[in-house]
Amino acid sequence: MSLDPNIAGFLDALRSAGAPPGFAGTPAEMRDRMRAAIEGHWDPSAFAPVASVEDVHAGRLPLQVVRPIATGPRPTVLYFHPGGFTMGSAHLMQDVARRLAHDLGACVVSVDYRLAPENPFPAAVDDALDALRWVVESIADLGGDPSRVGLAGESSGANLAAVTAIAARDAGIPVAGQLLVSPVTDFSTEYPSATENGDGYFLTRADLAVIRRFYLGAGDAADPRVSPALADLAGVAPAVVGVAGFDPLRDDGIAYAATLLRAGVPTALRVYPGLIHPFFGMPGLSPAAEAAVVELTGAFGRLLDGREEDA
Repeated sequence: MSLDPNIAGFLDALRSAGAPPGFAGTPAEMRDRMRAAIEGHWDPSAFAPVASVEDVHAGRLPLQVVRPIATGPRPTVLYFHPGGFTMGSAHLMQDVARRLAHDLGACVVSVDYRLAPENPFPAAVDDALDALRWVVESIADLGGDPSRVGLAGESSGANLAAVTAIAARDAGIPVAGQLLVSPVTDFSTEYPSATENGDGYFLTRADLAVIRRFYLGAGDAADPRVSPALADLAGVAPAVVGVAGFDPLRDDGIAYAATLLRAGVPTALRVYPGLIHPFFGMPGLSPAAEAAVVELTGAFGRLLDGREEDA
């Protein structure tokens, strides 16, 4: 297993520039660096075409609604952005939301959940559930088919998608599928990949320690709303799980896919050996990342259409 050459070049450029680790410094400094890195390379003309992007509120919770050009009843996807529960926003990750809307022909609702450490667990979980309730109540206005609601996220966002899938099952809210990319699902365990890929591949083992400290606050790592891998998963929505070979969270995602399968949940696992965390937001950086995005989105789309994926 070798690192994708385009990804290797990207990491070399970061090292040459002396870029600090993503989770170095204060939360404000982290957020400023992320904003500068993304908006410094902002090219809206390269975003996938959609019908509209609208900022709305579900009570006090900010949401961004991305409507596809496609007409007629369509899937509705609740999307949770990455950023270690500490950084990121619907605005900064709108390229991902727009691409999902375009490729799936879906209305994508991107959630601006509250961020840690100012708002530790369970703030983001509460916001995720509020967003799901809003989507269900607003499905007609969104042009959605109530039988084709999906949940999607990457990294911390995938954690929230997984937790929301469990809550949806418990509340009797139908969910057609969940897309979990590079998920963190078990804060109570450190898997071998956290050491194997713990330094030099963008997300580090030290970063994971900061994320854990900021997000958990006084929370319990064994709480299933923190670590969905510890929940009873029987009956949750079918899942597509994607992981990268050089991600410290690789084994976490693989283990979660196995846990879903043991619980009888139709689950497809896709492993991309040469990629890093967070590859789903890097299709422009690497043809291999682009191919992974296409494959995972296609598999998720089949779940939204009622066609289960093979493991």
